[in-house]
Amino acid sequence: MKHSPVLLPSALAGSLAVALVAAMPAPAGAQSAKAELTIDVATHATPGMAGGGLVGRLASRSVAKPHYGMARHPAMAGRYLDVALYNPARPGVPAQQAIPKGLRLGRQLDLLPPERAGQANDVGGDAAASVAFADGGTYRVRYYWGCSTHARKGQPIEYSVTVRNGKPVQTGRAMKPRFTPDHIDPERGYVLWPNQGSRDNVSSRASLVGGHHVTGDRVPDAMRFELAAAQDFMPELEPGTRDNDDGGVTLHWEGVAGAQAYFAHATVSDGDTVVMWSSSEDGYAGHEMLDYLPASKVAQWIRKRTLMGAGARECQIPVEVFAAGGTPMLQMAAHGSERTLSGNGWNARVRNKSTAMLVLGADGAARDAAKPTAKEAAKGMLRGLLRR
Repeated sequence: MKHSPVLLPSALAGSLAVALVAAMPAPAGAQSAKAELTIDVATHATPGMAGGGLVGRLASRSVAKPHYGMARHPAMAGRYLDVALYNPARPGVPAQQAIPKGLRLGRQLDLLPPERAGQANDVGGDAAASVAFADGGTYRVRYYWGCSTHARKGQPIEYSVTVRNGKPVQTGRAMKPRFTPDHIDPERGYVLWPNQGSRDNVSSRASLVGGHHVTGDRVPDAMRFELAAAQDFMPELEPGTRDNDDGGVTLHWEGVAGAQAYFAHATVSDGDTVVMWSSSEDGYAGHEMLDYLPASKVAQWIRKRTLMGAGARECQIPVEVFAAGGTPMLQMAAHGSERTLSGNGWNARVRNKSTAMLVLGADGAARDAAKPTAKEAAKGMLRGLLRR
């Protein structure tokens, strides 16, 4: 009997989304009478890949038009900017944000409501983001954590997922993503940039430093603020690797100006087995840790060693992570600052980060990922499974 394949990540992500949405806070503006502006700033690098460097950035402009949410999980190398305004006096009504000349996006950003119902506040649309599994198909997940030469006692955590009658069934000890609050739900009365009226790429020389002024119907007249260098686009994060004598790999990087903490996550797929690893020292931490994190959480997770501190410059990936074969994909984040500015009837929150992605060869060296293999497509499966 022939069965249709099941797109496993969507199904699994849906089950996680129910719990996460239930815990999601209401829009900040709904809790106060103030207009609330959130500016997310990201720099993304792909060292050693076709998407890195000037040629890669130019190519990315021709195939990927920006949309709101791309700053959260960038894919192609470059600079990203997401702007969201919630005005409790006039939810969902367009507004304008006058910007400094250095941003190279004209005189103002037009903030518009989502183009259509169901618009996601995530990247989505990744052609490699879905791996089809037929009914009865099973894949196994093994998770390692911590910076060490070899896996520590109690590792890995293992579980499996089997598709039965079109539904995923988990067995074993599945991992639970950490709760990272303060995300924007665009459909709750926000107006956004980028949007259907403007999908301009951000220049590699763009700067947010200078004066900003938000105007619109019943937007507070005094919604003016200055951004300093600490809130600007961060420098590129450029991790590299070197082989260890025991067969493992050491991840290393230069410090990124403005970084408060670092986090790394690797995924390796081989057949029906998926191996994951993170730099967290206190148990499971997944792709959600590459997202924007509240300053209070960053401080807490540095103390618990979930995140590496600002002074970290290397981390050993246990040899067992590479034992299954396959091609490891490594993602890393340098978490920057979070600043809130306030005025009469308004708040503006600005947060920045610098991220990077490496695809490693069997020898642990970064390689060109212009044409990913089918095995590498498993990164999309895990992205759908382990992040919002």
